[in-house]
Amino acid sequence: MKYKLDINRLQPGDIILAGYNDKLSKCIQDRTNSQYSHAMLYWYGSIIHASDIVITENPSRQLYEEGEHVCVLRLKEEYQQPLRIKQLIDYARGFVGTLYDNSSLIAMAKGREFIPNKNRQMCAKFIAQCFEYVCADLVDDYEKCSPQDLINPMIVNKIEDILIEATAQDEKFANSPDVTKLQFDAVLNIIKTLYNEFPKEDIMSLKQLDLFLKAHPEQDPHVVDIMDSTQYFNLWQIEHECCPYLYDIDKFDSFWLDNKVFIALQMKKDCKRIIEERSINKSYYNNLICEVGPLVYYKKMSELQDNIISTANERIKVANLYLEKNQIVKIPFPWVINE
Repeated sequence: MKYKLDINRLQPGDIILAGYNDKLSKCIQDRTNSQYSHAMLYWYGSIIHASDIVITENPSRQLYEEGEHVCVLRLKEEYQQPLRIKQLIDYARGFVGTLYDNSSLIAMAKGREFIPNKNRQMCAKFIAQCFEYVCADLVDDYEKCSPQDLINPMIVNKIEDILIEATAQDEKFANSPDVTKLQFDAVLNIIKTLYNEFPKEDIMSLKQLDLFLKAHPEQDPHVVDIMDSTQYFNLWQIEHECCPYLYDIDKFDSFWLDNKVFIALQMKKDCKRIIEERSINKSYYNNLICEVGPLVYYKKMSELQDNIISTANERIKVANLYLEKNQIVKIPFPWVINE
Protein backbone atom coordinates (compact mmCIF):
# COMPACT_ATOMS: atom_id res chain seq x y z
CA MET A 1 0.00 0.00 0.00
CA LYS A 2 1.26 3.47 -0.97
CA TYR A 3 0.19 6.77 0.55
CA LYS A 4 0.41 10.44 -0.46
CA LEU A 5 0.01 13.82 1.19
CA ASP A 6 -3.54 15.15 1.25
CA ILE A 7 -2.56 18.43 -0.41
CA ASN A 8 -6.10 19.79 -0.08
CA ARG A 9 -5.44 20.11 3.65
CA LEU A 10 -2.08 21.88 3.27
CA GLN A 11 -1.49 25.63 3.51
CA PRO A 12 1.49 27.76 2.40
CA GLY A 13 3.99 27.89 5.24
CA ASP A 14 3.16 24.42 6.58
CA ILE A 15 6.09 22.31 7.75
CA ILE A 16 5.95 18.66 6.72
CA LEU A 17 7.86 16.21 8.92
CA ALA A 18 8.53 12.73 7.56
CA GLY A 19 10.17 9.58 8.86
CA TYR A 20 11.23 6.98 6.32
CA ASN A 21 12.12 3.31 6.52
CA ASP A 22 15.68 3.55 5.14
CA LYS A 23 18.73 2.96 7.32
CA LEU A 24 19.96 6.59 7.56
CA SER A 25 16.49 7.86 8.46
CA LYS A 26 16.15 5.20 11.16
CA CYS A 27 19.52 6.24 12.63
CA ILE A 28 18.42 9.88 12.84
CA GLN A 29 15.08 8.87 14.38
CA ASP A 30 16.86 6.77 17.01
CA ARG A 31 19.40 9.48 17.84
CA THR A 32 16.72 12.18 18.17
CA ASN A 33 14.15 9.97 19.89
CA SER A 34 11.63 10.77 17.18
CA GLN A 35 9.47 9.32 14.42
CA TYR A 36 10.82 11.93 12.01
CA SER A 37 14.06 12.34 10.09
CA HIS A 38 13.25 14.96 7.45
CA ALA A 39 11.58 18.38 7.29
CA MET A 40 10.05 20.20 4.31
CA LEU A 41 8.24 23.49 3.70
CA TYR A 42 4.99 23.60 1.71
CA TRP A 43 4.31 26.57 -0.55
CA TYR A 44 1.71 27.09 -3.27
CA GLY A 45 1.42 23.52 -4.54
CA SER A 46 5.13 22.74 -4.11
CA ILE A 47 7.50 21.69 -1.38
CA ILE A 48 10.95 23.12 -0.80
CA HIS A 49 13.49 21.18 1.24
CA ALA A 50 17.16 20.40 1.70
CA SER A 51 18.04 17.13 -0.02
CA ASP A 52 21.40 16.80 -1.83
CA ILE A 53 20.77 20.48 -2.43
CA VAL A 54 17.84 22.71 -1.52
CA ILE A 55 15.22 21.85 -4.11
CA THR A 56 11.61 22.50 -5.02
CA GLU A 57 9.45 19.50 -5.80
CA ASN A 58 5.88 18.55 -6.64
CA PRO A 59 4.48 16.92 -3.47
CA SER A 60 2.47 14.53 -5.64
CA ARG A 61 5.75 12.87 -6.62
CA GLN A 62 6.34 11.81 -3.02
CA LEU A 63 4.73 8.52 -2.03
CA TYR A 64 5.07 6.92 1.39
CA GLU A 65 5.34 3.29 2.41
CA GLU A 66 3.50 1.43 5.13
CA GLY A 67 5.10 2.25 8.49
CA GLU A 68 6.51 5.64 7.45
CA HIS A 69 5.39 8.61 9.55
CA VAL A 70 4.26 12.04 8.35
CA CYS A 71 2.75 15.03 10.14
CA VAL A 72 2.25 18.74 9.47
CA LEU A 73 3.22 21.67 11.69
CA ARG A 74 1.16 24.80 11.10
CA LEU A 75 1.74 28.24 12.58
CA LYS A 76 -0.81 29.11 15.22
CA GLU A 77 -3.45 31.60 14.20
CA GLU A 78 -1.73 34.54 15.88
CA TYR A 79 1.34 33.96 13.66
CA GLN A 80 -0.62 33.48 10.42
CA GLN A 81 -0.27 36.96 8.91
CA PRO A 82 -0.17 36.82 5.06
CA LEU A 83 2.90 39.09 4.94
CA ARG A 84 4.80 36.76 7.29
CA ILE A 85 3.97 33.73 5.09
CA LYS A 86 5.02 35.58 1.93
CA GLN A 87 8.31 36.71 3.47
CA LEU A 88 8.91 33.19 4.80
CA ILE A 89 8.49 31.65 1.35
CA ASP A 90 10.46 34.36 -0.46
CA TYR A 91 13.34 33.90 1.99
CA ALA A 92 13.23 30.10 1.66
CA ARG A 93 13.33 30.31 -2.13
CA GLY A 94 16.58 32.25 -1.88
CA PHE A 95 18.31 29.08 -0.67
CA VAL A 96 17.28 26.95 -3.67
CA GLY A 97 20.35 25.24 -5.10
CA THR A 98 22.37 25.42 -1.85
CA LEU A 99 24.45 22.30 -1.17
CA TYR A 100 23.61 19.94 1.71
CA ASP A 101 25.86 19.71 4.77
CA ASN A 102 26.56 15.97 4.50
CA SER A 103 29.31 15.86 7.12
CA SER A 104 27.01 17.33 9.78
CA LEU A 105 24.23 14.93 8.80
CA ILE A 106 26.51 11.92 9.26
CA ALA A 107 27.72 13.26 12.61
CA MET A 108 24.13 13.75 13.76
CA ALA A 109 23.18 10.22 12.68
CA LYS A 110 26.13 8.83 14.65
CA GLY A 111 25.44 10.97 17.70
CA ARG A 112 28.70 12.93 17.43
CA GLU A 113 29.32 16.61 18.08
CA PHE A 114 29.77 18.65 14.91
CA ILE A 115 30.50 22.18 13.75
CA PRO A 116 27.82 23.28 11.26
CA ASN A 117 28.90 24.81 7.96
CA LYS A 118 27.12 28.16 7.68
CA ASN A 119 27.29 28.03 3.87
CA ARG A 120 25.44 24.71 3.61
CA GLN A 121 22.06 23.48 4.69
CA MET A 122 20.39 20.59 6.49
CA CYS A 123 16.67 19.92 6.39
CA ALA A 124 15.67 21.04 9.90
CA LYS A 125 18.26 23.85 9.98
CA PHE A 126 16.84 25.20 6.71
CA ILE A 127 13.27 25.28 8.05
CA ALA A 128 14.20 26.75 11.45
CA GLN A 129 16.40 29.43 9.84
CA CYS A 130 13.56 30.50 7.55
CA PHE A 131 11.10 30.76 10.43
CA GLU A 132 13.60 32.70 12.54
CA TYR A 133 13.87 35.19 9.66
CA VAL A 134 10.15 36.00 10.07
CA CYS A 135 10.42 36.15 13.89
CA ALA A 136 8.81 32.77 14.58
CA ASP A 137 11.67 31.15 16.47
CA LEU A 138 11.01 27.41 16.57
CA VAL A 139 14.33 26.49 18.20
CA ASP A 140 17.08 28.12 20.26
CA ASP A 141 19.86 27.26 17.77
CA TYR A 142 18.86 26.45 14.19
CA GLU A 143 22.42 25.37 13.36
CA LYS A 144 22.09 22.17 15.41
CA CYS A 145 18.41 21.28 15.46
CA SER A 146 16.67 18.09 14.37
CA PRO A 147 13.21 17.65 12.78
CA GLN A 148 11.83 16.71 16.20
CA ASP A 149 13.03 20.05 17.62
CA LEU A 150 10.75 21.94 15.21
CA ILE A 151 7.67 20.76 17.11
CA ASN A 152 7.38 23.89 19.24
CA PRO A 153 3.85 23.87 20.78
CA MET A 154 4.10 27.59 21.60
CA ILE A 155 4.29 28.50 17.89
CA VAL A 156 2.88 25.61 15.83
CA ASN A 157 0.01 23.16 15.97
CA LYS A 158 0.70 19.54 15.04
CA ILE A 159 -1.64 17.97 12.48
CA GLU A 160 -1.51 14.21 12.07
CA ASP A 161 -3.37 11.78 9.78
CA ILE A 162 -2.27 13.89 6.80
CA LEU A 163 -1.75 10.93 4.46
CA ILE A 164 -4.36 9.37 2.19
CA GLU A 165 -4.20 6.23 0.08
CA ALA A 166 -2.50 6.72 -3.29
CA THR A 167 -4.47 5.76 -6.38
CA ALA A 168 -3.16 4.06 -9.50
CA GLN A 169 -3.06 7.51 -11.13
CA ASP A 170 -0.99 8.86 -8.23
CA GLU A 171 1.56 6.06 -8.64
CA LYS A 172 1.61 6.57 -12.41
CA PHE A 173 2.41 10.27 -12.03
CA ALA A 174 4.93 9.77 -9.20
CA ASN A 175 6.89 7.32 -11.36
CA SER A 176 6.73 9.40 -14.55
CA PRO A 177 9.85 11.29 -15.75
CA ASP A 178 10.70 14.24 -13.52
CA VAL A 179 12.36 17.07 -15.43
CA THR A 180 12.72 19.14 -12.25
CA LYS A 181 14.94 16.43 -10.76
CA LEU A 182 17.13 16.48 -13.88
CA GLN A 183 17.50 20.24 -13.48
CA PHE A 184 18.55 19.98 -9.85
CA ASP A 185 20.93 17.12 -10.65
CA ALA A 186 22.56 19.47 -13.16
CA VAL A 187 22.78 22.22 -10.52
CA LEU A 188 24.40 19.77 -8.11
CA ASN A 189 27.04 18.86 -10.71
CA ILE A 190 27.64 22.54 -11.46
CA ILE A 191 28.15 23.41 -7.78
CA LYS A 192 30.51 20.48 -7.24
CA THR A 193 32.57 21.53 -10.26
CA LEU A 194 32.67 25.16 -9.11
CA TYR A 195 33.79 24.06 -5.65
CA ASN A 196 36.61 21.96 -7.12
CA GLU A 197 37.78 24.78 -9.37
CA PHE A 198 37.27 27.71 -6.96
CA PRO A 199 37.53 26.12 -3.48
CA LYS A 200 38.37 29.38 -1.73
CA GLU A 201 35.14 30.98 -3.00
CA ASP A 202 33.00 28.15 -1.55
CA ILE A 203 30.22 28.71 -4.11
CA MET A 204 27.29 26.64 -2.84
CA SER A 205 24.37 27.96 -4.89
CA LEU A 206 23.56 29.60 -8.22
CA LYS A 207 22.73 32.77 -6.30
CA GLN A 208 26.30 32.83 -5.01
CA LEU A 209 27.52 32.14 -8.54
CA ASP A 210 25.71 35.30 -9.70
CA LEU A 211 27.62 37.32 -7.11
CA PHE A 212 30.91 35.56 -7.89
CA LEU A 213 30.63 36.62 -11.54
CA LYS A 214 29.75 40.13 -10.48
CA ALA A 215 33.09 40.27 -8.65
CA HIS A 216 35.00 38.24 -11.29
CA PRO A 217 33.44 38.92 -14.72
CA GLU A 218 36.60 37.59 -16.41
CA GLN A 219 35.47 34.07 -15.35
CA ASP A 220 32.31 34.33 -17.49
CA PRO A 221 33.52 32.13 -20.41
CA HIS A 222 34.73 29.40 -18.07
CA VAL A 223 31.51 29.39 -16.03
CA VAL A 224 29.43 29.19 -19.22
CA ASP A 225 31.50 26.17 -20.32
CA ILE A 226 30.75 24.48 -16.98
CA MET A 227 27.03 25.22 -17.36
CA ASP A 228 26.99 24.00 -20.97
CA SER A 229 28.66 20.72 -19.99
CA THR A 230 25.54 19.84 -17.95
CA GLN A 231 23.11 21.04 -20.65
CA TYR A 232 21.52 23.18 -17.93
CA PHE A 233 20.34 25.90 -20.33
CA ASN A 234 18.58 23.33 -22.55
CA LEU A 235 16.96 21.05 -19.98
CA TRP A 236 13.64 22.91 -20.28
CA GLN A 237 13.24 21.28 -23.73
CA ILE A 238 13.29 17.75 -22.28
CA GLU A 239 9.86 18.20 -20.74
CA HIS A 240 8.24 18.19 -24.18
CA GLU A 241 9.72 14.73 -24.76
CA CYS A 242 9.26 13.30 -21.25
CA CYS A 243 5.84 14.80 -20.46
CA PRO A 244 3.98 15.24 -23.77
CA TYR A 245 0.66 15.09 -21.89
CA LEU A 246 1.37 18.62 -20.67
CA TYR A 247 1.56 20.02 -24.21
CA ASP A 248 -1.09 18.14 -26.19
CA ILE A 249 -4.78 18.09 -25.29
CA ASP A 250 -5.40 14.55 -26.58
CA LYS A 251 -2.41 13.18 -24.66
CA PHE A 252 -3.52 15.16 -21.59
CA ASP A 253 -6.94 13.49 -21.83
CA SER A 254 -5.50 9.99 -22.18
CA PHE A 255 -2.73 10.27 -19.55
CA TRP A 256 -4.89 11.27 -16.58
CA LEU A 257 -7.37 8.67 -15.37
CA ASP A 258 -9.69 10.93 -13.37
CA ASN A 259 -10.04 14.41 -11.79
CA LYS A 260 -9.02 15.92 -15.11
CA VAL A 261 -10.88 19.20 -14.60
CA PHE A 262 -9.18 19.72 -11.24
CA ILE A 263 -5.77 18.88 -12.77
CA ALA A 264 -6.33 21.35 -15.62
CA LEU A 265 -7.31 24.09 -13.16
CA GLN A 266 -4.32 23.34 -10.95
CA MET A 267 -2.01 23.34 -13.99
CA LYS A 268 -3.24 26.81 -14.91
CA LYS A 269 -2.73 28.08 -11.37
CA ASP A 270 0.79 26.58 -11.11
CA CYS A 271 1.83 27.94 -14.50
CA LYS A 272 0.65 31.45 -13.66
CA ARG A 273 2.81 31.31 -10.53
CA ILE A 274 5.77 30.07 -12.59
CA ILE A 275 5.33 32.92 -15.08
CA GLU A 276 5.27 35.47 -12.26
CA GLU A 277 8.40 34.02 -10.61
CA ARG A 278 10.33 33.67 -13.86
CA SER A 279 9.44 37.23 -14.88
CA ILE A 280 11.01 38.44 -11.62
CA ASN A 281 14.10 36.31 -12.34
CA LYS A 282 14.36 37.78 -15.85
CA SER A 283 14.29 41.31 -14.45
CA TYR A 284 16.97 40.33 -11.93
CA TYR A 285 19.35 39.06 -14.64
CA ASN A 286 18.60 41.99 -16.93
CA ASN A 287 19.51 44.33 -14.07
CA LEU A 288 22.79 42.44 -13.59
CA ILE A 289 23.51 42.87 -17.31
CA CYS A 290 22.98 46.63 -16.93
CA GLU A 291 25.09 46.78 -13.79
CA VAL A 292 27.96 44.39 -14.61
CA GLY A 293 27.89 44.19 -18.40
CA PRO A 294 26.59 41.75 -21.04
CA LEU A 295 28.09 38.59 -19.57
CA VAL A 296 27.11 35.51 -21.56
CA TYR A 297 26.06 33.71 -18.36
CA TYR A 298 23.61 36.47 -17.37
CA LYS A 299 22.23 36.63 -20.92
CA LYS A 300 21.71 32.86 -21.05
CA MET A 301 20.01 32.88 -17.65
CA SER A 302 17.70 35.67 -18.87
CA GLU A 303 16.89 33.70 -22.04
CA LEU A 304 16.22 30.61 -19.91
CA GLN A 305 13.52 32.51 -18.00
CA ASP A 306 11.90 33.42 -21.35
CA ASN A 307 11.91 29.79 -22.46
CA ILE A 308 10.37 28.57 -19.20
CA ILE A 309 7.70 31.29 -19.42
CA SER A 310 6.93 30.17 -22.98
CA THR A 311 6.48 26.52 -21.95
CA ALA A 312 4.25 27.58 -19.03
CA ASN A 313 2.06 29.49 -21.48
CA GLU A 314 1.85 26.36 -23.65
CA ARG A 315 0.62 24.35 -20.67
CA ILE A 316 -1.97 27.02 -19.86
CA LYS A 317 -3.21 26.78 -23.45
CA VAL A 318 -3.66 22.99 -23.14
CA ALA A 319 -5.49 23.40 -19.82
CA ASN A 320 -7.79 26.04 -21.36
CA LEU A 321 -8.52 23.83 -24.37
CA TYR A 322 -9.48 20.92 -22.09
CA LEU A 323 -11.71 23.12 -19.93
CA GLU A 324 -13.39 24.66 -22.99
CA LYS A 325 -13.89 21.20 -24.51
CA ASN A 326 -15.71 20.19 -21.34
CA GLN A 327 -17.61 23.49 -21.19
CA ILE A 328 -15.92 24.57 -17.96
CA VAL A 329 -15.81 28.35 -17.99
CA LYS A 330 -15.01 29.28 -14.39
CA ILE A 331 -15.05 27.43 -11.07
CA PRO A 332 -14.75 29.34 -7.79
CA PHE A 333 -11.69 28.54 -5.67
CA PRO A 334 -11.37 26.32 -3.67
CA TRP A 335 -12.36 23.85 -6.33
CA VAL A 336 -14.72 21.02 -5.40
CA ILE A 337 -15.21 18.92 -8.50
CA ASN A 338 -16.88 15.58 -9.12
CA GLU A 339 -16.28 14.33 -12.62
